[in-house]
Amino acid sequence: MKDWSKHYLSHPLYQPVADFATLLPLVDWPDQQDYDQLLQQARLRCQLPAQLRFCCDLQADAYYEMHIGSTGEVPTRSHNWHDWFNALAWLAWPRSKEALNARHVRAISRGEVKRGPQRDAATLLDECGVIVACARPELGQALDDMQWHTLFVDERAAWGRHISVHTLGHAIFEVGLQPHIGWCGKALLLDVDTGFFQLDEHTQRAWLDARLAALLADDNWLTSPRQLWPLPLLGIPGWWPDNENPAFYQNTDYFRPSRRAKSSSVTV
Repeated sequence: MKDWSKHYLSHPLYQPVADFATLLPLVDWPDQQDYDQLLQQARLRCQLPAQLRFCCDLQADAYYEMHIGSTGEVPTRSHNWHDWFNALAWLAWPRSKEALNARHVRAISRGEVKRGPQRDAATLLDECGVIVACARPELGQALDDMQWHTLFVDERAAWGRHISVHTLGHAIFEVGLQPHIGWCGKALLLDVDTGFFQLDEHTQRAWLDARLAALLADDNWLTSPRQLWPLPLLGIPGWWPDNENPAFYQNTDYFRPSRRAKSSSVTV
């Protein structure tokens, strides 16, 4: 989709960014002044990195992550969904985005200019990551074991009460404009207690953001892309009308029963 639109915001995928996407009454693609106003308005709602600025069509001299790390300026292409959603992700997940960028900066400073497993994992989380908050270990185990019928049919009532999905990756937001069978996110499971689900969405996300940022500060954590688990997004209850029929989950090309390598354990 090339034309400017906000029709997508009603989908639960966009819940983390919906409030920020509607801060300005935009009727067309944002320009530099719009991005500056958006950031100004967002600062009234949440704490953001002091130097953060979305710079339209900036051609940085240094590596992308190094430029952000040293200046706070995020190169942002005009008329570009990917970069629009990246800006919104910075507003919705400021601590995690800053921590992800800092992880890249540390790796590059160590000489890892070409991406290795650690930077690949950080990039995958940044682009395609979905945070799965889970209060029951058996649900997390079902996700890791790719037991889709258990997770989406047998335990359907648990969604929103004991398990929930919170989108981080800006590429996931972009693909969500035209969802299709085969669409998957890369899930990072975070343990929460049952009281988490009694909190409002903003408080939930702020807690997850702080927790994820603290984890990302440890370079011995999330060292491989395999530690992020595949999650068929159209299977999440409430995310796709066809999944109201249990037969939807019989498509094993989409709801695959296994993968080549097992992932890591849950993060607490």
